[in-house]
Amino acid sequence: MDYCVYIHTNHKQWIGALVAEYALRRNSAHSDKFDVQFIEYKDQAFMHAREGDIYLRDGDKRPWRGEDLQSFTPMRFMPPELMGYKGRAVVVDPDVFAVGDIWELLTRDMQGNSVMCRPKSSNMTLEARQPRLPLLPDFGRHIRKLPCISRDRSSQTSATANTSGSITTARPL
Repeated sequence: MDYCVYIHTNHKQWIGALVAEYALRRNSAHSDKFDVQFIEYKDQAFMHAREGDIYLRDGDKRPWRGEDLQSFTPMRFMPPELMGYKGRAVVVDPDVFAVGDIWELLTRDMQGNSVMCRPKSSNMTLEARQPRLPLLPDFGRHIRKLPCISRDRSSQTSATANTSGSITTARPL
């Protein structure tokens, strides 16, 4: 399908994800024109491989934990790859319940941009044709400022990635 809503979730928020799916379909006059799919943390081996690694979250260094309530957050960058870089996706957190028609976001003019969202938002619209960066196994390349996660805690650096995904600058954390 050309349009899909992805709900990224983990086992702690599974019931919320089911309610979110129901609300998306119930409140859309166009529910036959888009699909709703789940991206589950439990199915992402590359995420499990990061267990215990240090990363930056809101300026603090923290260990990555699959049991974190928000362990699914980096998966929001998966839809372009999951859609074969075709179509458009809206990604929502499992605790976002539609009260209006999601079709408006799926079909909104993005003015040539790859991503449309508000800062600190629980949803975003992605043009799946862009970016053509593979998420697996290096999901951090989708984030402009990211920590380079390393099992060797003494050699961690923060880096800036350009739109092609290559690292352009690096500095110690």
